[in-house]
Amino acid sequence: MSIDKDVEQLMEICLRGDRREVRSYVDMCLAGHPADELLVGVILPAIAKAELIAREDRATVSALNVMLQSLRIVVGSLLTRLSAEVGGGEPALNILVYSGSGDSEQLQGEIMTAVLECDGHRVLFAGGGVPADEILSDVGRCDPDVLLLFASAAADAPAIREVIDTIRDIGARPDMQIVIGGGVFDRAPGLAEEIGADLWTDEPAMLRQAIVEEHAQRAIPEQRTVGRNRRTSARAA
Repeated sequence: MSIDKDVEQLMEICLRGDRREVRSYVDMCLAGHPADELLVGVILPAIAKAELIAREDRATVSALNVMLQSLRIVVGSLLTRLSAEVGGGEPALNILVYSGSGDSEQLQGEIMTAVLECDGHRVLFAGGGVPADEILSDVGRCDPDVLLLFASAAADAPAIREVIDTIRDIGARPDMQIVIGGGVFDRAPGLAEEIGADLWTDEPAMLRQAIVEEHAQRAIPEQRTVGRNRRTSARAA
């Protein structure tokens, strides 16, 4: 798979908005690649590029809507295929997932949730726009191994910081790992580290791997540097 080439081809097809062409493209891709690989390696980067185009005002609202709706067709087809591949057995980890409240951010959250479920985890996706106090309540109620804040918008960063600060201050779920990825945290290197996340990376494929292989990773007090001079982050490898 040539990721950059596939992403550009997908975006061109989605921008044209021909739904039959979009479905044919999905069928063609599925003939050579597993659904989870396409979702993580092609679809998530395509959504991120669409968000960049929107932020830079390089396309009309109508064109962006056509692209997003076409991407939804692709995601729906791939998620249907992926759900058939989810096996039984004891889950590896219990993961609670939140995203930003925008359509594209919630779509990214749905994708990451499905991929993690395919990896054998038990995943609860609570969507976007959830207030900080409700996230804290859910953490206490659901008793997750991992709290994943994925594909968050810039406007969500203060609430995420509040959640992390409160969890640290009250010592809630000390064995729970706080993981951050996607959204504003991809665009602002070092931010996830500065607000006290335990684990982060700007590549979804690496993130799903690190959640298992680096589950023991925890933030140290000196790591949190919000309000002080920024230092280079050591991302999950």
